Amino acid sequence: MIVEGVNFVESACVPMGKENFISEFSEVFWLDRPIEDRRKILADAYDMMCPPKQGKKKPPKGN
Repeated sequence: MIVEGVNFVESACVPMGKENFISEFSEVFWLDRPIEDRRKILADAYDMMCPPKQGKKKPPKGN
């Protein structure tokens, strides 16, 4: 997956976990941007590679 000119190998990035992925790459890419922006881009990239699981909604209790 290519995000803003950076190629991430999904098979290597997804097993890292989101927090580790962000911490590993936040000081590597887009150094001309504030750290908060870099972390946001990395979080979005990880979510595109491995979408967060949506919890099942419980049906409302009967009357």
